[in-house]
Amino acid sequence: MASRWRSLSDPAKAPYLDQEAAEKSRFAQESAAADAAAADVVEARRAALTVQEGEAAGSRGARQRIDAERAHKEDAAAGRRMALKANLDPEEAAERERAAAHKRHETKQRREKKRLAEEAVQKQHTKLDKESSKKAESRLDYLLAQSSIFAKLRGGGGALPTGKEVASPERKQRAAAAAKSKSVHHLHSRDSNDSANDSDEAEEEEAHMFLTKQPECIKFGNLKGYQLEGLNWMIHLAEKGLNGILADEMGLGKTLQSISIMAYHWEFLKQQGPHLICVPKSTLSNWMNELKRWCPSLRAIKFHGSREDREYMVDNFFTNAAAAHDGKRPTLPQIMNNAGELIDDNSENPRTWDVCVTTYEVANAERKTLLKFTWKYLVIDEAHRLKNDASLFSKTVRSFRTANRLLLTG
Repeated sequence: MASRWRSLSDPAKAPYLDQEAAEKSRFAQESAAADAAAADVVEARRAALTVQEGEAAGSRGARQRIDAERAHKEDAAAGRRMALKANLDPEEAAERERAAAHKRHETKQRREKKRLAEEAVQKQHTKLDKESSKKAESRLDYLLAQSSIFAKLRGGGGALPTGKEVASPERKQRAAAAAKSKSVHHLHSRDSNDSANDSDEAEEEEAHMFLTKQPECIKFGNLKGYQLEGLNWMIHLAEKGLNGILADEMGLGKTLQSISIMAYHWEFLKQQGPHLICVPKSTLSNWMNELKRWCPSLRAIKFHGSREDREYMVDNFFTNAAAAHDGKRPTLPQIMNNAGELIDDNSENPRTWDVCVTTYEVANAERKTLLKFTWKYLVIDEAHRLKNDASLFSKTVRSFRTANRLLLTG
């Protein structure tokens, strides 16, 4: 074939060359038309997947079908309502309208009440944040006054600065007063009648509460000397905004000392919580019994049970109104029976409990509920569970809003 093509003359080749050029031109035109059609298909698909001007997000595909069905159902329901209303007696129609208006009014009131309760809770959180910042400042001043080591650590690396270089004049005065008060071992009752000079010095120094006897709301028995000393130590920590670890051997009364610090808040500071106690499940009932035995004035609640039980408790005992309460004791006196059990108290208080006792697992599961409250005191029993700083319970404890923490070990 090749030899025959080479043997042909130019005039003989001309028809074949013209036919080749025509075929190339046709192929180019058909290819261009096919490419344009394919581009149109791709563009149409792209446009079908994006929202165009004047369209809604659910105007295509399954969403469009669902919206159309929903609109059809709504139109049908509206038509039935109109037909029913047209056939109703005028008095019955007016009564139904009044009932609907009343329901709308109740819904509006319920939403407004919920909004106000959430605002009250937020105010409590803001108040605690401000108090925490003030306590952080006083805590730093107190620690700086305890030892020169803290003043050196505050300066950072390199040449260690002196106290004059790291402390402002106001902080110097407070640190000096704290150092001066360090030599004073005990109180000073807040109601003591000191001389004029002593009262002037008390204004310069930082007074500390020191109890020489147990709170009167502690029933059933008397605190031992070392337990009363432990109570005064916890009071001192609370005044300084410091957390503490109460580590002792079993049977020496760590539970009672923890209850006594809450009794101190109730009797002397006129604060009835809320307090939170996180314990192992095995000691949950024992803590409830000890609270009832030693301090019946504190109303304790056990936050534990199945999911349905906890949901019921959240709806009835852990409401926003309860979380927004300031925790101050009511002016009305308590009513106790002959057995020392509480009969009536806080009749106007939306929070019906003072101490919440729960387990580690429930604290993790109900973290959102417990975060609503600004806890006055947080007690963690068997606190070796917090050694793992990356554990879920450690993260939960760090997220709680609380003024003071007490860890029990031993």
